[in-house]
Amino acid sequence: MESKHKVGLIFGKFYPLHSGHIYLIEKSMSQVNELHIFLGCEPSRDQQLFDKSHLSKQPKVSDRFTWLKETFKDRHNIHIHVLDEAGIQSYPNGWKDWSDRVKLILNEYKIKPTVIFTSEPQDVKNHELYFGCPAMIIDADRNFMNISATQIREKPYQNWSFIAQAAKPFFVRKVAIIGQGIFKELPIQLANIYNTQYVSNGYINYIERELTNSHNKRYLSEADYLKIAMLHVERISSAEVQANKLLFASIDFDTLADYYQQVFDKEHQVLNALKENYHFDLVIHEKDFDPKLSSLEYFETVSNMVERLLI
Repeated sequence: MESKHKVGLIFGKFYPLHSGHIYLIEKSMSQVNELHIFLGCEPSRDQQLFDKSHLSKQPKVSDRFTWLKETFKDRHNIHIHVLDEAGIQSYPNGWKDWSDRVKLILNEYKIKPTVIFTSEPQDVKNHELYFGCPAMIIDADRNFMNISATQIREKPYQNWSFIAQAAKPFFVRKVAIIGQGIFKELPIQLANIYNTQYVSNGYINYIERELTNSHNKRYLSEADYLKIAMLHVERISSAEVQANKLLFASIDFDTLADYYQQVFDKEHQVLNALKENYHFDLVIHEKDFDPKLSSLEYFETVSNMVERLLI
C-alpha cells in the first residue's frame, strides 16, 4: 500500500543559494508532506570552489545554512540538515560512503524518505540504488530557471538577480568615500547611479572639527565615538538588506578608529574589533587625490574605481 505521508530529500552545496535551487525546493515541496534539505560541506572542496570563483569573500557553512533557514523560515515542513562530507571520495566516486553518511542523519531523526528530488539525471540511478526510493528529476535542462551556482561564482554581479535575497547582503560590496566638498556628494551620487543604499553619518562633521581644532576643544566624549560606531553598524546592517550590489558610506571603521586615536592618543578595543568584522571593500580618501583635479575628474576617477569592484 502506498504511503500517504510523502517525505522528500534534496542534496546540494548551495554555494551560493540561488533562484534555481529555490525553484527545485518549492516544486519538490508541492509534491510531498515534508522535505529535508541536506547542505553538503567539505573543507578542501569548498576552498577550491572559492579559489576558482570571482566571489569577493568565502561563504562559511554557517552562512549557507543561514541563507536556507532565512529563505524557508515560514515553511515549517522544510527542514535543513548539514551533511559533513569530509573524508569521502569526491563526486562521482564514493557513493556508498556518502549514502551511509546521509543515513546516519536519516536514522537520527527517524526520516523515512519516499522520494529524492534532483536536477542531475546522472545521479538518479545511484540515488535509487542506495536509498531504495524513486528519484525525480526537476528542470534538468534549466529551462525554467537558466542559472547555476557555477555561473554565479564566476560572475556574481552579472547574475545578481538570481542570487537568493537572503544571500545578497553577504555579497554586497561596501564603499566608503571620505572627504569634503565633492567628496561629500560622491557617495550620494553613486548610490543614486547604482540604484542602491547610502549610509550617512552626520557626526563626521563634529569629528573633523575636533581634528582641526587648534584649541584642543572636545565636542565628543570617548563614549560618543562608541555610540557613533554602533549606530553606523546598525545602519549598515539595515542598508545591506536593501542594497543593490554596492553600498556607499561616508566613513569606514578603520578611519573612525584612526580619528579616535588621533583625538585621544590611544586605541579603542571595540573600534578595533569593528575594523576586523565590518570590512569595507574600497575606501577612498580625498587626501589621496591631486587637489588640482576638477569635479568631473574626481567623479570619473572614483566612478571607475567603484566599477572595477563589479567585474
